[in-house]
Amino acid sequence: MSFDDLVRRAGDRLARPANRRSFVGAVGIGTAAVAAGGLVGCGDDSSGATKKKRRIPFADEGFEPVATSRVPRGAVGQDAVAVCYSPYVVVGTEPSTKRLGKTGVAVRKGPHPDAEIVLTNAGDEVFVQEGGHFARQSDREAPGCASPPMRAAVDGWIWGYPGNDVRSKKSGWIPLEVDGTVYTRSSPEYQDQAKNDGFLCGPARKDFDCRDAAVSQKACGHDDCGGPPLEDIRCRARPMRRRVRKASSRMSSNFEDYYLRLSFNSTAFGWVEAGDVVDELCRRSAPSYGVCCVEWSFVEIVRSDALPKGTRGWMLETGLDREGRRPLSRTGAPGNYRRA
Repeated sequence: MSFDDLVRRAGDRLARPANRRSFVGAVGIGTAAVAAGGLVGCGDDSSGATKKKRRIPFADEGFEPVATSRVPRGAVGQDAVAVCYSPYVVVGTEPSTKRLGKTGVAVRKGPHPDAEIVLTNAGDEVFVQEGGHFARQSDREAPGCASPPMRAAVDGWIWGYPGNDVRSKKSGWIPLEVDGTVYTRSSPEYQDQAKNDGFLCGPARKDFDCRDAAVSQKACGHDDCGGPPLEDIRCRARPMRRRVRKASSRMSSNFEDYYLRLSFNSTAFGWVEAGDVVDELCRRSAPSYGVCCVEWSFVEIVRSDALPKGTRGWMLETGLDREGRRPLSRTGAPGNYRRA
């Protein structure tokens, strides 16, 4: 079984409704979708014997529980989330891709041609070849668990993840139409993996297909747009300004520490990069890829080449620099976080 398969399997376990309800202390928070609400491995075991809940003793640093009425703008619970994807096909080749002897477009960390190309878990740059498909991400939610409208393009670039005819499922930006050149078009007839009944289910099979919300949610194991409401969030009276941590290598800068997500342990909607400046507003202890427990930070972008100023989302606290101190949870590839 490949590394990506292990990650997806962990994501599937988090997405299943039965498991979600059995998590200890299931909760939800964020600016949009969240994949899991509980603390895996922190409560009951498979034999039914009750274990004492344990938590890593994270530093408080002025973060205190707040009432729902005082939660910062943009933070919502799992019950206010439903992200879907629509299929697109690459029909043009970027000049930079052509110079590398390839066709199609690169998947990048920012919506511009100079942004760093996303790497696979094996360290290869991610490209979508001409004729290859790309799943474009929607807005955060729509009433009644219906399909939300497509997320707006940024300077002619769209966010999503490659389809099953591309080797990687790493999310990022690709050009839609830039300076009058069309690189990507809608492809409503596209069929993704058979195990998903041909639907686009998200890079970790936690979302659904915009073409048929009702049917695709069942095929994708989506949790009916449900989940717990907002709670268990800790915030500061004044935000703490921080920088995104410098990665030890280009490879490690592609770990999940550098995704900005719609909610903790949830759907990514952007990348942060070393040197980006953020204001950290709140924190929440929660799983990461099923591992209990890590700290998630709710941040607002102050300065970034990849995301507009004022953008809010969730990222792992390990992605933030701590001025010589150890981070609040261990960094690395998915699954390398220390357990409670």
